Amino acid sequence: MSATVSAQPPRKPGLFSRLGRDPNAIWMREMRQSARLGRTPWVLFSLTLMIALVMCSSGAIGAASGASPAKLGEGLFQGFFSLAYFVVVIAGPTIAANSIASEREGRTWEAVQLTGLHAKDIARGKFMAAYTSLGLYIVVIAPVGALPFLFGGVTALEVVVAFVFLFIVAALAVAFGLAISSQMSSLRGAIVVTLMLALLAGPTLYGIFGVAASTVLHKEWNSVPEAFPVWLPLAYTRAPFGLEYVLVLIAMPLLLLLLPAWLLFEFTTSNLTGETDDRATGLKRWYALSTPVVASMLSLAVLLADDGKSRVVATLAELSAFACYLAVCALMFSFDTAGPSRRVEVHWARDGAGAVRRFFGPGIGRTTILLLVMGLAGLAQIVAVGVMSISLAASSSTVTYGGLSTGGDVRSVLAFAAYAAGFAVFTAGLLAWLRARGSSPWGARLIGLAAMFSISAAPWLVAAIGGIAAHGADDWLIAGAPSPFFAFLMVENISRATTSEMPFVPAGLACALGWGLLGLLLLGAAMGRCARAIRAQREAIAQTEAALRAEDEAIATHAAAATT
Repeated sequence: MSATVSAQPPRKPGLFSRLGRDPNAIWMREMRQSARLGRTPWVLFSLTLMIALVMCSSGAIGAASGASPAKLGEGLFQGFFSLAYFVVVIAGPTIAANSIASEREGRTWEAVQLTGLHAKDIARGKFMAAYTSLGLYIVVIAPVGALPFLFGGVTALEVVVAFVFLFIVAALAVAFGLAISSQMSSLRGAIVVTLMLALLAGPTLYGIFGVAASTVLHKEWNSVPEAFPVWLPLAYTRAPFGLEYVLVLIAMPLLLLLLPAWLLFEFTTSNLTGETDDRATGLKRWYALSTPVVASMLSLAVLLADDGKSRVVATLAELSAFACYLAVCALMFSFDTAGPSRRVEVHWARDGAGAVRRFFGPGIGRTTILLLVMGLAGLAQIVAVGVMSISLAASSSTVTYGGLSTGGDVRSVLAFAAYAAGFAVFTAGLLAWLRARGSSPWGARLIGLAAMFSISAAPWLVAAIGGIAAHGADDWLIAGAPSPFFAFLMVENISRATTSEMPFVPAGLACALGWGLLGLLLLGAAMGRCARAIRAQREAIAQTEAALRAEDEAIATHAAAATT
């Protein structure tokens, strides 16, 4: 008898087995270097001792003032995690900023590139090394963070959730520091710039998403404490479950945490990639997948408003936020080149890349088309959901906006969106044209920002001077029509019960159409210039290859003649 043995394919190792068997080389090298530093235990000990003294002193003061244990526990909870937040957002970027810039300044970056590691592997290793170092800071102060639970006022689950979000914020802080470090060539410059931005962004985000957000949500959920900066862990256990719970406490945090983290990673990878490699695909993939998500979250936020007036204001605010998002993305994509390099085309040919992959590759024209298509689709989505929600609110309530009917509200939204779309097309076309003319990425960004600022401010300066000369006549306000902020004046004009005799709305729509057409013309000129540059480059390569072939044929002919 013969037994038949069926060969089974080997099982693919899991994530943890791969980390244990073949960890990232950059991560291991950074950890070995960090383990040799003798000051690390003393830094961690000093940090833990300082925070413990602050917490114990605060608890003693609160107990001496006669505060109840529950109130004392809540205060210690807020104080500890506020201190831990600032430690993370300041120390995290600083640790990460020392990562890539030190390689370039120490002249070891070329050695790292010669290892053959992909830019994503290098970025991943640098991130894991910096995140591990920052994670030690959180771990050593974790026992102090358990003190509020002993006093009461907060549950163990709320403390655990707060630590989870602290680790997530630490990941964002490290990713931010790596993105800045990958852009800088000097170690001192990277540390100074990163520290300044961290000191500016940390308190700002603390005030917006902490104190201000808790004040707003307290009006919706009374169980969420008002003006408490660390409110999210408390809201998970105290807010009633429903649609608003899912949107505000699950969807929005995921959006605000995952999308920036992914963007910072792709930005770091792009900066670590060579000039002749594909630096655009990762960022374009992020934009293509993130833009519908951002537009959907903004659209759904309109439904949280109570009445028609609130939904009109919310729709206009979301259109403004999305227009700013498109402008930032247009500035970000100004680094792109005229087209794919010879190296990228060879890789595409070897891998059998299809039309979709080639479209997401380098190229100013393709990038701007993607930017406009996805951006205008997002604007249309926000407008559609806003108009639908305003109509539903009007059908179930008699509340109107500015004394007008639903038609006036819809016209306000459509007029505002039309101007936002026209100026977005102009912004994308202008930056593409500046980059195609040979300007450096930062040069194109600075010139584009200066042009947009001048367009936004100069018409209002003319209107102000004309109004003063005409003794305060409002007719001169129409001179501000070329400015994108004129869209707010259009909305105000539509919302009035008796509109002004001046054609504010037609003037604004005409300027919006003019900006859109000008943007398309600039985009066409940029694509034509890029096509000519690529054609000239390919002709030069073809001539070089023809000369090399002729030289090889001459050598072969000479060798054949010598043998005969």
